[in-house]
Amino acid sequence: MPVIVVPKTLREQLGDQATDELVELLNRALEDFRGEILTFVEEKFERRLSEELAVTNRHIIESRSALEQRDVETRSTLEQQITETRSALEQQIAQTKAELEQQIAQTKTELEQQISQTKAELEQQISQTKAELEQQIAEVKAELQAQIAEVKAELQAQIADVRADLIRWMFIFWVGQLAAMIGILYALLR
Repeated sequence: MPVIVVPKTLREQLGDQATDELVELLNRALEDFRGEILTFVEEKFERRLSEELAVTNRHIIESRSALEQRDVETRSTLEQQITETRSALEQQIAQTKAELEQQIAQTKTELEQQISQTKAELEQQISQTKAELEQQIAEVKAELQAQIAEVKAELQAQIADVRADLIRWMFIFWVGQLAAMIGILYALLR
């Protein structure tokens, strides 16, 4: 709590009790003013933080939903391709079996090679898709961290500005109060 020194002449004019009550009144007014400013700044900070967190959470949910949908679509496409390939191979085997047993061995070898190649290609596509998705997740994570850091820096700068404004206004208030007191004293002493 700040200490207010009342000049001797003012104390003599007002008396000890009135001077003490005046000092107490000024101290209470200052404390009330500080409390109101701090409450206002806290409410504004909490509101802004809540808004930014809501936006960030919404972006995360949207990104996750899009990635999950893409995974489901990829899985469905691959399953359909496998089903179509299997169906085509079964038809070829049935036709080949009816023709000649010698061609069956040859066709079986060719089909096994195709299956291996298809499997290798699909495994490669899956690993590529997985790598791409992991990279996208890392990029989104980095972007979100950067945005959070920016918001934090902005909020810290705003708090510093509010603090400087508060000190400036307190100084102006006290200078005004002092001028008013001097004017009152001057009027009383005349």
